[in-house]
Amino acid sequence: MIRVALLVYNEAESISSVLLQLKKCLTATGSKFRVYVVNDGSTDDTVARVQGLSDEFPVTILNHEINLGVARAFDTGLRAALHESRPDDVIVTMEADGTSQAEVVVAMADRVHQGFDVVCASRYKEGGGYVHFPWKRRAFSAGANWMLRFLFPIAGVCDYTIFFRAYRASLLKEAFEYYDGAMIQARGFVSNAEILIKLRPLRPKATECAMIYDYSLKKSASKMNVWSTTIEYFMFIWNQIFRIT
Repeated sequence: MIRVALLVYNEAESISSVLLQLKKCLTATGSKFRVYVVNDGSTDDTVARVQGLSDEFPVTILNHEINLGVARAFDTGLRAALHESRPDDVIVTMEADGTSQAEVVVAMADRVHQGFDVVCASRYKEGGGYVHFPWKRRAFSAGANWMLRFLFPIAGVCDYTIFFRAYRASLLKEAFEYYDGAMIQARGFVSNAEILIKLRPLRPKATECAMIYDYSLKKSASKMNVWSTTIEYFMFIWNQIFRIT
């Protein structure tokens, strides 16, 4: 079973195509799946568009009445998927802005079924890369990933900051229990790297699937503030190194 936690905030322009591509790719492989749409306080008609497709495939809508941010959206989606998962189910996290290709979900799930515990979509693996990506964002991404790889090495992983990732359900369940309610403490975009780095004590078997990140496919404006995210990364690293978390 593949369970996709899809983080959504004002993605009316892309949500329908993202969901339909997921349905097409997953049904083509005969995969059983459910999509958990985490609506983080959208003010457009994102939810109405999801509801309009709800008869076509299994979808659960998880609503935040107001925008609580990426970290709380991750927490809501992962907990809901885990609640219904068996140990060997695959839980995927992805964005709904059109940049995460549905076919990569299939590739990542296959790697989990082959025995891996966590599989990252990767712009740094051979065959992956950036297309039409703003140079400031690309420099930030490359710098953040280099720093995280250096400080918190995980065999098999180069791309720490991308949202697009697959986990074995039993690994995530163990991690949430291991941290006893403190699995996700970051407030913003850093929470994605936090989840991966906090898996290290559990010694997961990790790997990557190549992904081309084509920024021109993005249908909505970026919600990430580079400067505030940079500060949050430094705070997170400080806390991890000195075990303040």
